Amino acid sequence: MSGAANKSLKKVVCAVIVTLVLAGCARANFINPNSVVEDGIEYYLQTDKSNYDLGEEVQMLYRVTNLGNEDATFSFPHSPEWNFWVERDGEDIWRAVNGWYMMITVFTLSSGESVEFPTDSQPYIWNMRDNGDNLVHVGEYNVIGGLYAGTGEYDSTRVSVSIEIVPEPTSIALLGVGIVGIIFKKQRDKQKFSARSEVK
Repeated sequence: MSGAANKSLKKVVCAVIVTLVLAGCARANFINPNSVVEDGIEYYLQTDKSNYDLGEEVQMLYRVTNLGNEDATFSFPHSPEWNFWVERDGEDIWRAVNGWYMMITVFTLSSGESVEFPTDSQPYIWNMRDNGDNLVHVGEYNVIGGLYAGTGEYDSTRVSVSIEIVPEPTSIALLGVGIVGIIFKKQRDKQKFSARSEVK
């Protein structure tokens, strides 16, 4: 292999390595929060990251905090009172809860008190599948959490964060290897052509 071909190959390999390192940094464990405050109540949503590999689990947590000085009581015509959604381009992709029990649900928060949903204080998991159990595609999605009454004032307590789903690292690595292989093959073909031209 000629010196020029070696230099080209080294540049491509370095570019692939840098791309993989930067992609890994972008997927580091950043907390991805958002909150809305209405009438002294903070409605807060977070996912464990803002960037995910395709097929990774997305952890979601929704919290309600009473920032006011008096007790706040919440009443719903069903159970559970919370839900998580995932949307893409305005289309409903997935819902944590697709049916509710028709029973009155009430909880009260004292001043400064919070409640997290689900109520076992564990994040809710989305496995990146739609409600038809199909794996979603790479791209940007909106994760939404909220107290859900179906209609009325509590629909306004939805909080949304954006997440980006990217190809898994092995796919990126295979793409990089493929690019290196194509360049290597082109260089080899070029050398063969040059050798034939010199023989003539």
